[in-house]
Amino acid sequence: MLDRNEYMPLQYLVKQKWSGSYQGMRFMLQTRTIESEQDETQVLEAACWKEPYSYEATSDENKTFCQFPLTEEGRLQAMEWLEREYEERKDEWTAARKWDWEQ
Repeated sequence: MLDRNEYMPLQYLVKQKWSGSYQGMRFMLQTRTIESEQDETQVLEAACWKEPYSYEATSDENKTFCQFPLTEEGRLQAMEWLEREYEERKDEWTAARKWDWEQ
């Protein structure tokens, strides 16, 4: 998977989405506001999906999401989650890399 030093710091993620790809898996980390009857809470949301399309061009049904606390510990948990998703679904990501760009 990515080198841990390649992930953006929490200060960046609080202000900006961060996306990338690795060996057929696309991913994004972004903050999300969760509203409840009592208040609003910000979380760090991680998403992953298969190549070749962007986040916006891929339906939510074809993405996997997980939310974490908007803390440094949550950022580390999100990194670990992305790494597990990659390892557990490696066959899917490998198949996605074989996309026929001439379609």
